[in-house]
Amino acid sequence: MKTKKIVADSMPLALKMVRQQLGDNAIIVNTKAIKTGGVFGLFAKQKFEVTAYSIEKESVSSAPKFSLELKAKTENNNNKIEENNNSVFHKKPQELYNYYSQPTAVTEKPASPPTQTLEKENPLLDELQHMRKMMMTFMMNDNQGNTMPSGLATYVNRLKKQGVDEEIVEHIVSNMLKKYESMNDLADHVIEEEVISIVKEIIEKRVPKSNMVNESTRMINVIGPTGVGKTTTIAKLATEQVLKQKRRVAMITTDVYRIAAVEQLKTYAGILNVPLEVVRTKDELEKALTKLAHYDLIYMDTTGRNYKEVKYRESISEFLNHPLESDNYLVLSLTTKFEDMQILLNEFLKSPVQKLILTKFDETTSYGSILNIAYKYPFQLAYITNGQSVPEDITSIDATLLVRYLLGKEK
Repeated sequence: MKTKKIVADSMPLALKMVRQQLGDNAIIVNTKAIKTGGVFGLFAKQKFEVTAYSIEKESVSSAPKFSLELKAKTENNNNKIEENNNSVFHKKPQELYNYYSQPTAVTEKPASPPTQTLEKENPLLDELQHMRKMMMTFMMNDNQGNTMPSGLATYVNRLKKQGVDEEIVEHIVSNMLKKYESMNDLADHVIEEEVISIVKEIIEKRVPKSNMVNESTRMINVIGPTGVGKTTTIAKLATEQVLKQKRRVAMITTDVYRIAAVEQLKTYAGILNVPLEVVRTKDELEKALTKLAHYDLIYMDTTGRNYKEVKYRESISEFLNHPLESDNYLVLSLTTKFEDMQILLNEFLKSPVQKLILTKFDETTSYGSILNIAYKYPFQLAYITNGQSVPEDITSIDATLLVRYLLGKEK
């Protein structure tokens, strides 16, 4: 048996490809529309997937149709000749004697199979009937899918304007369709509650229950590309630990490439009255960790580089490879396009990074990338920063509030 999945731009084309690749005897077992954006026809890209199989016989599969028909006719004629040869008129005298000397056997004439049975045994006819039903189903769905409840259309458009990925919009619509067979009769407030519930659920799965630093955690490593606000973010996190949690905190920086980076962190360290160590190599890091061993928590500011380059990711890995139990945060700016975020996130999927800090919330009006990250990636969404003030402008992610921003309820 040969099984194959065919994907094409239209159902007729998919069915034609099935017959071309698997032959006339192909049996269709499953059909579905993929990347359609729900049944409402909102999205441009639409494809159809057909799963089919074909049971091939060696003596038949390689022969063209006309050859099969000729072979069938020949076999039929041969059978007739053989029947005639076995009749009384074609037997020799001795054979006639033997023939008549045998007792007469009562034989039943096989009944002709009904037409319906023959039709059922014809796989090509079954396929054509299945194709006809399938095409009717798709046409009915298309006819029924030209309208969308105005309330749902409003939220779909808002999410798309926020930069929410089409796959997520499809997820929202399909979940509502599973719950309600028809949404045309739903009140607007019901639609709003359902959309809010689905979006909130996506975000909440990635939000940690608490951002409290475990007592066993000795080091916080902050990683990220240039210009995302790592140094200011470290100052905000450290201030939280010094003033509210009353921990003895120290700082380390490896960012000796950016102009005034060390001076900026020295300023924050002086305000908090915490020590700062500047390291350039792994050996210097080991010495600094030994020197700061009696502190409760150490924050390390890593160099902001282009982490799409393998050599820079490897250089950061050297600094993260230390014996202390640590949390690793990747910092991303919400002013960055999601397409560019994806490149970085994909590179860090196999790294020790577990949590994200999203900065510059106050510098954008597009928040769809947060929902995209929550839906597509396993990272925890730890913090959002919304300004330069230390330590006020950092907060844990509030899924309820974020949904309001995404749906245009907050500005």
